[in-house]
Amino acid sequence: MLPESDSSRNFDGRFRRPLPAKGVPMYRKLFSPIKINKLEIRNRIVMPAFGLLFCGPDRRPSERLRNFYEARSRGGCGLIIVGGVGIDLVGSGVITPSIESDEFITDWEIFTDAIHRHGGKLFLQLFHAGRYQHSFLAKGMQSVSASAVASRYTKEEPRALSKDEIIEVEDKFAAAAARCKKAGVDGVEIIASAGYLICQFFSPLTNKREDEYGGSFENRMRFGLEVIAKVRAAVGKDYPVTMRLSGNEFMPGGNDSKEIIKIAQTFEAAGVDAFNITGGWHETKVPQLPAVVPRSAYTYLAAGIRRAVKVPVYASNRIVEPEQAEKILRDEAADLVCVGRAQIADPEWAKKAEQGKAEDIRPCVDCLQGCMDRLFSGKPVECLCNPMAGYEAERKINRVKKPKVVAVIGAGPAGLEATVTAAKRGHQVTLFDHAEDIGGQLSLVAAPPGREEFGRLIDYYRHQMNSHGITLKLGKEVTAQAIRRIRPNAIILATGSRQSRPPIPGIDLPHVVPAWDALLDKADIGREVVVLGGGAVGIETAIAIADRGTITGETLKFLLKHQAESPETLFELCTRGNRKVTILEMLPKIGGDIGHTNRWVFLKELELLGVGVVTGATVKQVTPEAVVYEQDGQQKVIAANTVVMALGARPNDEIEAELKSGGFQYVKIGDVKQPRKIIDAVHEGFLAASEI
Repeated sequence: MLPESDSSRNFDGRFRRPLPAKGVPMYRKLFSPIKINKLEIRNRIVMPAFGLLFCGPDRRPSERLRNFYEARSRGGCGLIIVGGVGIDLVGSGVITPSIESDEFITDWEIFTDAIHRHGGKLFLQLFHAGRYQHSFLAKGMQSVSASAVASRYTKEEPRALSKDEIIEVEDKFAAAAARCKKAGVDGVEIIASAGYLICQFFSPLTNKREDEYGGSFENRMRFGLEVIAKVRAAVGKDYPVTMRLSGNEFMPGGNDSKEIIKIAQTFEAAGVDAFNITGGWHETKVPQLPAVVPRSAYTYLAAGIRRAVKVPVYASNRIVEPEQAEKILRDEAADLVCVGRAQIADPEWAKKAEQGKAEDIRPCVDCLQGCMDRLFSGKPVECLCNPMAGYEAERKINRVKKPKVVAVIGAGPAGLEATVTAAKRGHQVTLFDHAEDIGGQLSLVAAPPGREEFGRLIDYYRHQMNSHGITLKLGKEVTAQAIRRIRPNAIILATGSRQSRPPIPGIDLPHVVPAWDALLDKADIGREVVVLGGGAVGIETAIAIADRGTITGETLKFLLKHQAESPETLFELCTRGNRKVTILEMLPKIGGDIGHTNRWVFLKELELLGVGVVTGATVKQVTPEAVVYEQDGQQKVIAANTVVMALGARPNDEIEAELKSGGFQYVKIGDVKQPRKIIDAVHEGFLAASEI
């Protein structure tokens, strides 16, 4: 049996509050009911709107979309918000579900019944992207906005809406809300966040109008207020009308948190029943979603608005664990909590928390590989941690009638998922690995600053192994003889990959260390560091090394509270460690293997930490004091007393020949098949175990 992680501590190392007395619910506030307008919701857990790309070109709510959300209602979520749901084609394009005409009402009735069947409530988020709409997704139509201000997000310029068109859009919002009510949907959320249309009107950054819809605060608010007034008139006083709002636009020239509070108060007076608070726009240069964002980082925005209004307020962004959610509510920072990607990772997040089984929650590690990276690539959402997300009808853990003896070789992400899935299906599973503990490359990914969340996935697998009676053979070289001893009916080979060591002169010198050793702090690192390779591993290793020696968050808080240093000094202490780090990359740019939603964050982190980047550089030699490389036909030298290799990986398939010679039949999964991303390894592990 594996030792469980230390449950007496929470994620940031501070001791958790004592467990409640026997008979007292563990998350009493989280699972208390609440009303929005006159609608009672069974708990404070909200599944916020999320682009999933589960609908076809007919823009109807598909069976796949319905299955996905029904699983979350069955799993105990109190309020599910589906969106964005289009009110017209130019505002939402062909990839989002729609409620722009009466022909969609029946589809949403069926959808609503599926949510209600399990006790959940349903809101639709009424959506108009404005200048954030790509013309190619709107059948070539030019996007519209308050003014003709080009978008860095779409690289297109919208046209300004005429007054008549403004009234038409307002009427479309109202008509869509009326259809929601007719379909039995419990309420609506009007999106006025992320830089979408309503936001574009009340932000001075995008509203340059000189008529009654632009200029003064009152004029910039006019469009949004008229939308709310018409929606309220269409649905009546007792129907929930809520709003998604960015608590700070995080845009130079845009609305800051103080101005948004005034905006929220104005909308509350106009009849908004609740506010769902996030932060930023799509063009914002402040990270909002990746794991580098601290947990609950934007809860302060919800708390500020909650102090200024009397209606319920939801906190959003990086809320992943029940204890964290409970603390937000107990601290009076919000009335409800949005648990979005964490419920993609585990549709039974709410049910498991309520039953006191938080250790069984399949965690979200905020990697963005399966959700946001796929979304921005125009692909339906999946999940690194949950291979069943988006495949609720096709992929299930079905118990077998005749259990088999299964050997899994390799305790990395592919092997761990295969082991746990096979055991849950009823098989007798033995997991082999030469390492002393499980994790494999998950341990490497969890090492850089801001990536610690991956450690929670290891903890999840550890707990599942202890719960399902899996036999572990760790810390010994895996041989065919050891496999033969258990007489397996099925063998899964998941031995992962190992780092490549190219034939560069000097690459075997003692100060040249593998990136994996540097990440795990198994190597001595000097003050002048050159990282060979600008892919994901090289970048994350460079960040990890450059970050060492910067001050901690607790130290920063202490110095700020006591005004001990100037803001400039504090910034330097946060961004300058004790080493000079440079990346050498052969290609024209670095980070080509990193997804869209993480790449810019990593590049910004390199810049903030002062990491040098040299592209188009071919390494010719490593000497005891330097690295010699060629760039643009010229030979150059850079000083280095530590050289870190991050030059790719190759399959770790040494045992395969022994298995073949022993006559074993086996299936290969993960990096031993071909080095790729962790999401590929986890999904292959699930599918391989599902076929036994």
